Amino acid sequence: MTSTTMEFLSLCLALLILTGPPGFVAHASSSTVPATAEALADRLGSPDPAIRRQAAAALTEQGLAALPDLERALASPSPDRRRGAALGLGLLPIPALAEDALLNAMADPDVAVRSMAARSAAQAGPVLAPSLVALLAAPDPSQRNAAAYALTLMGSPAVDALARGLATDNPFARAKAAWLLGHMGGEAVSAIPALVRALDSTDPRVTHVVAEAIDLIGPNPGLVWHHMLLLDGPSGGFPLKRTGARAAPILVRLLARPGTPLAQIAFHALAAIGPDALPALRQAVTGGSPSQRTAAALLLSDIDRDSVLALPEDLRQSLSGARHKQ
Repeated sequence: MTSTTMEFLSLCLALLILTGPPGFVAHASSSTVPATAEALADRLGSPDPAIRRQAAAALTEQGLAALPDLERALASPSPDRRRGAALGLGLLPIPALAEDALLNAMADPDVAVRSMAARSAAQAGPVLAPSLVALLAAPDPSQRNAAAYALTLMGSPAVDALARGLATDNPFARAKAAWLLGHMGGEAVSAIPALVRALDSTDPRVTHVVAEAIDLIGPNPGLVWHHMLLLDGPSGGFPLKRTGARAAPILVRLLARPGTPLAQIAFHALAAIGPDALPALRQAVTGGSPSQRTAAALLLSDIDRDSVLALPEDLRQSLSGARHKQ
């Protein structure tokens, strides 16, 4: 299990322990709850669910008036108070007003504080999504993981911001945005155009994660094909010419994932490109993975039959066996 996975599970566990079962916010007698927001933050960080419910109800009554005190409580030396403050900010009518405080709290040394800050940021909705996506490139891995957790909790309202995040120059942030989109499944289908463009990466790890995300979303193959046609031109609009030489190397890289839906689409797209794909296919035959070499050889034999004579012996024998079985 990777450190990133362990961090993500820690955030989930901290959220479960501190928030308790559904129905977290309950009404309570105001006579049993201190009036100041900082004191309420202490109670929100309590391990006792009943105390937390009482404090949450009182804080909800205070509304935005509690915002300054809760932000100050996030700087407290007490982890319990910081946890309560991070949780309390998500209970306010407009959690996004505490954007800077929540984003900073995602770098807190306490995992429960980071988890509560992520929950509250998710409560803020899509207005905070671009800032969370930007944190996927943060130098602090704990802050990156907390931002990813917040985007996971936010769900489909984060799709547009994640799709825009695929254009970043940071390979880790691009791969993480793709991973998050993929795990949203069909809810992220609107991100397919951006994901197809993100396949144009020199980092094979990014290409793999992006391709896997597209397969997990499971879009209509025709939609993917359409946006593959745009790889030769500017983003947006519609293809003014058929896919050509620039798109071919991108599609050839997808052949390294045999048996996947996207690899099958790429195979047929390369066949449709025809002679413009020959340079990329010849390069794959000599330097690609086994699946790339085999698929490229098949395509070469269909596009340019004379090129079969120049294929390595092992591929010629493979093609001969494949043709014989047909």
